[in-house]
Amino acid sequence: MKKIFFILALASVPFFAQAQILGEMKDVLSGGSNGGGEGRGNGNANNSALWADLLFNFALEPTWWLLFRGPNERSANSLAFSNYPYADGRNGIYALDDYQTMKRMSLQLTGHLQTNQDAVFGGYFQAKWSPNRAFNLDVNHLQLLEKLEDERGNSAGTDNLAITNLNLSYNRVHHPKFQLWWGGGLMLLNGGGDELLYGSPSANIGLTWYFKKPLSFYADAVVGFPNAVYARQHQVRMQVHLKRFMVYAGYQGTKVGDVGLPSLAMGTGVWF
Repeated sequence: MKKIFFILALASVPFFAQAQILGEMKDVLSGGSNGGGEGRGNGNANNSALWADLLFNFALEPTWWLLFRGPNERSANSLAFSNYPYADGRNGIYALDDYQTMKRMSLQLTGHLQTNQDAVFGGYFQAKWSPNRAFNLDVNHLQLLEKLEDERGNSAGTDNLAITNLNLSYNRVHHPKFQLWWGGGLMLLNGGGDELLYGSPSANIGLTWYFKKPLSFYADAVVGFPNAVYARQHQVRMQVHLKRFMVYAGYQGTKVGDVGLPSLAMGTGVWF
């Protein structure tokens, strides 16, 4: 019953549709204007020198603790991966190193369908490989499709936009109940056909909270500036774990410049 109420609550969230959303995104991208970067500047030399002095003389060690590892903090290599979340009945993907089914690597595949309850729908796929307990290699692809109409309301074909992210991230928090990672990579945007492929370096951050079997909470975001235009992908979802498999429902957001696309997403995943 709780699952039903959760899905109904998600479905009741208003999603405001705009005409030709994907076309507007690509117009902003190709024009390279109004990319959400107003107010960004290099700053003056005095401010830069002041912040550099504060960083290197007063905040270097705390910054290292915040981003990588604090004093007396347990390293990721002192833990192991479970075969799948809640495999031991209480912990998430990380387990204590004496757990009998521990392993050194982990592979997760995830996919979902999404819609903004109007003309735009799409599909998302992610492959996430952890070659060890400290790092993740992640590739994900989002394909968006939009049905177009002419002035008379007749069908005018289909527009599309694809976003691909290649990420390398560091598992900063590796608690059996909580995982948080951050990193960087490459973001690619493609409008299909003969349209240009735009790319830029990107930054990513995400977390998973295994708060109570069989549930977990997941959130992530990827930000880039292809063709000097601000672009963001983010999602929030509630996951239900069924041994090696999971099903989930949540929110997927996409933004290019000032054009945003909120969507309802429902999908599944599996651990190997």
